[in-house]
Amino acid sequence: MRAGRVAVAGLDEVDRAILAILKRDARASYAQIARALGISESAVRKRVSSLIERGFIERFTVEEGNGIRAFILINLRVGADTSELVRRLLEVEHVERVYEVSGQYDLIAVAFARSTEEINEALERIRGIEGVERTYTCIALRGHYPTRGGERPPRP
Repeated sequence: MRAGRVAVAGLDEVDRAILAILKRDARASYAQIARALGISESAVRKRVSSLIERGFIERFTVEEGNGIRAFILINLRVGADTSELVRRLLEVEHVERVYEVSGQYDLIAVAFARSTEEINEALERIRGIEGVERTYTCIALRGHYPTRGGERPPRP
């Protein structure tokens, strides 16, 4: 690993290895991580705490399967209050998270529901929010995830 890259990101090889393990399995215990990396459990605990404090880990989450995941790309009207729109989008049932993005679209809302009808209802509520100009929706057909030990990866 190049020294410049480490300094810029603020992560060393151990931090990156911890993040890689947690990305594959957010339920991995400190003891499991310590064994995998050959370091003490207390070292893992301190490093994970530091990664959280520095914003490299935002949250530990569960990816739910057996449903439909939609990526709703959103254009805002000129002058729209982005913070207010994000707040309102997060209130829409089935919206899991919202990203501010660069490029052709302003926001991406990620929604998860049990049926296309529920996704469509969420989409209609999003389109009804003042300041939303246009939406473009992509439905995830299949997710691809790193696997470990031949386990079947979760569904999208």
